[in-house]
Amino acid sequence: MLAQVGRRMGWAGHFAWETPAAVFREHAALSAFENDGTRSFDIGAMATLDEAGYDAMQPFRWPLPAGATQEGGRLFAAGGFPTPDGRARCVPTPFRGLAAAPDAAFPLLLNTGRLRDQWHTMTRTGQVPRLSEHAPAPAATLSPSDAARLGAEPGGLLRLTSPHGATVLRIAIDPGQRDGEVFVPMHWTDAFTSSGPIDRLVGAAVDPLSGQPELKATPLRAEALPVRWRGLLLHRTATRPEEPGMHWSRAPVAAGHLLELIGAEPLPAEIAPLVDRLLAAPAGAERIHIADPARGSWRFATLVGGQVESCLFLQREGGRAGLPSGAALAALLDGLVAEAARPGLLAGRALAAKPAERNVCACFGVGVATIRAAILDRRLASVAEIGAALGAGTNCGSCVPELRELLRDAHEAAAA
Repeated sequence: MLAQVGRRMGWAGHFAWETPAAVFREHAALSAFENDGTRSFDIGAMATLDEAGYDAMQPFRWPLPAGATQEGGRLFAAGGFPTPDGRARCVPTPFRGLAAAPDAAFPLLLNTGRLRDQWHTMTRTGQVPRLSEHAPAPAATLSPSDAARLGAEPGGLLRLTSPHGATVLRIAIDPGQRDGEVFVPMHWTDAFTSSGPIDRLVGAAVDPLSGQPELKATPLRAEALPVRWRGLLLHRTATRPEEPGMHWSRAPVAAGHLLELIGAEPLPAEIAPLVDRLLAAPAGAERIHIADPARGSWRFATLVGGQVESCLFLQREGGRAGLPSGAALAALLDGLVAEAARPGLLAGRALAAKPAERNVCACFGVGVATIRAAILDRRLASVAEIGAALGAGTNCGSCVPELRELLRDAHEAAAA
């Protein structure tokens, strides 16, 4: 694949790898190049790994320099830093302002960062359903005052524009967000959303000493967009819609994928072509649907061999029908759908049991309703007591801030 891309670009000699193992061998060789123990990362021993060895490779600790036959033990197990005497080096540098400051054209600052349950670009964490339960879609987070000034509503759409690019994201509002800044998570790519990756909006300025990009202070402007319709698409495959004027985000579920859809443009008068593209049903699939244009509601499902292949629920904004729960909808991909259950299928409840609650603790799968009930029923007064009772917050600790919020909210509600 890389070799083909290189040839098309006219750089065949620079993209000569034919397999992933070939890429890894060069990566390993570069880690050892002119190293001589001066850099901690050295996996030169893996530079000659063949295809079979790469396919069978297990996790290992580095450094593993050329000639090593076994791991050298845990790096920095005794503390210290990778300097000759093991002591840290503090390098004083002069203050440098922002590469580009906000102005009348771009009055806000874009701050990018990570969320607690995702890692890098979600190539692994994005495949795990429970890690997407806490934040299933990327959002642009505004302070309440900025949201009011822009006319932005939670769950609406926001167009962000910087001197380097533009995108459209869902809106979130958080009292803890600083005025004048917009926070957007870094993880979502084109594989998971129509708005990724957010770094397309970030400038190319880097620190002259460390090389660290200026990822947290790009001037931009924001504009709230109208929401014309919303939808949910359940599919067995990781489909990627290419519809203009539509924002989408995809999260994995147990047997497939759930996509949230938001339209900034009205639904077309002839809706069938859009539905066909989104459902992407295989030839011969059985299809059922209910349409109620007067209420602004359309529901479709395709089945193959008695099992749900895809479902599409569309609702005009402001319509009376509403959309089913995404958590309940995910259960529709499990098992066969009997003939008598098919009307319920289009209601989004044919096979769904009690809707799943939103996860707070991803490590132990403890949901928000369970935590709230335990706080009140057992009169829990601290995060430590929640941990002792439910396990939540006792492993990685990422959910501790939300546990504190749940404690405060539950106690305030009880007092009222």
